[in-house]
Amino acid sequence: MAKCQACVLTCMDFRIQGPVAAWLREKGLAGKYDYLSLPGASRNFLNEGKLTLVEDSYRLHHIKEVYLIHHEDCGAYNLGDLPVEEQLARQRQDMELAARILKERLPELKVYLAFLYLDGHVVELTSI
Repeated sequence: MAKCQACVLTCMDFRIQGPVAAWLREKGLAGKYDYLSLPGASRNFLNEGKLTLVEDSYRLHHIKEVYLIHHEDCGAYNLGDLPVEEQLARQRQDMELAARILKERLPELKVYLAFLYLDGHVVELTSI
């Protein structure tokens, strides 16, 4: 039986589910992660007090990593009229805040940030 290695937080957008799963498979994580999906990913993760979901994953499944994955043209951010790099810059603020809070609460976790372009390309950002 595979051990759970990570907790993955993405936006709920149906357009990104396949590319995210493929990227995680390429990283060797297939079948080894808990999956959380919220509109706007980190934005609603923080605003709606869902931090305990990652804490539950840690407590119950002994995860070692968290992946915060945002994407281009996210409706929760309503930035689709801006250039993609500006969309990323604005979303990255929430990603980094969520990562800092996670590290404060669970310092032993490695937190990875990533951004998905709608063509399926994933860019890994600085991990924390």
